[in-house]
Amino acid sequence: MMGNFRIAQPLPTKVVRQVDPFLLLHHAGPKYHHPGDKGLNVEAHPHTGFEPVTFVFEGEVEHRDSLGNKSIVKSGGVQWITAGKGIVHSEKASAEFLTRGGDFEIIQLWINLPARLKKTDPQYFGLDESDIPYYQSEDTKTRLNIISGQYQGITGPISSVTEITAYTGLMTDGGKLNMSFKESHNVIIYVLNGQIESVGREITDKQLIVYKTDGNQVELTAKRDSKLLILAGEPLKEPVFNYGPFVLNTREEVIGAINDYESGKMGYLD
Repeated sequence: MMGNFRIAQPLPTKVVRQVDPFLLLHHAGPKYHHPGDKGLNVEAHPHTGFEPVTFVFEGEVEHRDSLGNKSIVKSGGVQWITAGKGIVHSEKASAEFLTRGGDFEIIQLWINLPARLKKTDPQYFGLDESDIPYYQSEDTKTRLNIISGQYQGITGPISSVTEITAYTGLMTDGGKLNMSFKESHNVIIYVLNGQIESVGREITDKQLIVYKTDGNQVELTAKRDSKLLILAGEPLKEPVFNYGPFVLNTREEVIGAINDYESGKMGYLD
C-alpha cells in the first residue's frame, strides 16, 4: 500500500532485491476516481539518504515538505526530492482532483545516494509537463520525455547529483527506439502498459526488464501502444542498511537518522 492506495511493486521482489542504485519502484493505478472518492493520501513522513522521485502519469499530486515547499504536480509532471540528511513531506491527491475526479496513475522510485552524499542538504524540484523537453521520432510513433540525462542532444531539467538517466516514453504500435548508455550503468525499463520487444524478449503490462552491463545499446520495438519508464545509473556498490524511509550504510547511521527525525532536525510539517 502507498498510504491508502493499492500498488504494484516490481522492485524489490523476492528474486531481485535492488538494481543498484535503484532501490524501489511502486506503481499506483491506473484507476478512475469518481468525484468525491477518497484518493492518494500519504501523511507526513521522513526520508533520508536517498532520492524519492514521483512520476505523475495521470491525476494530480499535492506535495508539502519541511523546507516550506508546496506544489501540485499534474499529469505529465515529476517531483524529484534529494532527501540527503533529511526531509519530512506528504503526498496526496489535490483537492481539485478529488472534487473533479478522473484517471490517476503515478510511479514512485527510490534512488540510492552514495555515502558521500547521504548528508547533503535536502532539495525539492517540482516539474510540470511543460518543463520537460521531449524527443519525437520522425514517424511520430515514439515520444521520449527527457527528465534527467540526455538524448539526441536534448538535456533534461533535473541535474541529478549522481548522473541518473530518467525518461518516460510513449510508443505506438510499430514504434522503434535506439538508446545508448554508459557501459558501467545499470539500465532498467518498466512497462506500465503495452508490449515491447527487446533483446529477443517481449515485456508487457507491469513488467520490468533489467539489462546486463555488457554493452551500451538498448533497442526497443513496440508491439502495441506502450507507456514506459526508462532508467539508468552508476551502481554504487556500497552496503545498504535501511529501516523504512531511512536508507543509509550502517545500522548505527540509521539509529542516528531516527534520532535526528525524532528531535526535529529534519524539520516539521504541520
